[in-house]
Amino acid sequence: MTDHRTDSPETTVDPDAEHFAQTTSGIYRRVDSESVWSAIRYAVRHQLPAKNPTIMMMFVRIAEVYPEVRDFLMQQLPEANDMERSALGLILDPPEGIRNAEYLPQEIASPGEMDLCWSEFLVTGSTQPIEKVVAVLDRDDLARPLIDSLLSGDDGPPMEFDDNELMELASVGIALGRTDGPWKVMSPGDVDILLWFGLKDQNQACTRVFQEMNDEQRVHVANKGAAMWSLRANAAQHGTIRLFCEEQSKREGGQGRLLIDPST
Repeated sequence: MTDHRTDSPETTVDPDAEHFAQTTSGIYRRVDSESVWSAIRYAVRHQLPAKNPTIMMMFVRIAEVYPEVRDFLMQQLPEANDMERSALGLILDPPEGIRNAEYLPQEIASPGEMDLCWSEFLVTGSTQPIEKVVAVLDRDDLARPLIDSLLSGDDGPPMEFDDNELMELASVGIALGRTDGPWKVMSPGDVDILLWFGLKDQNQACTRVFQEMNDEQRVHVANKGAAMWSLRANAAQHGTIRLFCEEQSKREGGQGRLLIDPST
């Protein structure tokens, strides 16, 4: 999930900034009603929900899951300013569609929907929504057959890579070779994810392959990359996710699962 602390403006003087960071980075670990109220004030003051609506949905969910927080927030209504009162009204009485996490997707179609699943974990501590993130890694590998097709020249002149580009591809685990037929991907693994690693490192050979993809294929690679990044990043910050990733990496599914084990 996007770290909501990076969505906030740089500041060292706002007294509520630390409470905002603590609340949005995993309130399930320690529920403190006053900190939640400070976080809400901070978000309203810096207009963060307008920049990232997931933040407001997180506050809505906190008030639903933790009755003591809801009661405390209701007590703040008389002293709240107009903007804070408006935010509290939405949090305490949300419209249809964002109640009880109704907005969680059945199947993730974008990094934004992935953020919603991570938000639910950060509020509740439940890994159930994160199973949907792992499921993204189980999707078909589209880059491998595309590269094979480009190399064989199925739809035009065969794509060629010079020695430097072959080394660049190999550096992220995409080894090209040939036996009796045309060049193809010889190495194991999910090439979508390996390609994403290369794109993240501005690998020029991977960029060439990515440019040959259509929009649907690019979104497919971006979603798998976002899933990989978010799982690895959150495993480093949350023991629950670390154990979850270790378990999921051993289950049957896409080869990308092997790369989410924090112990490897």
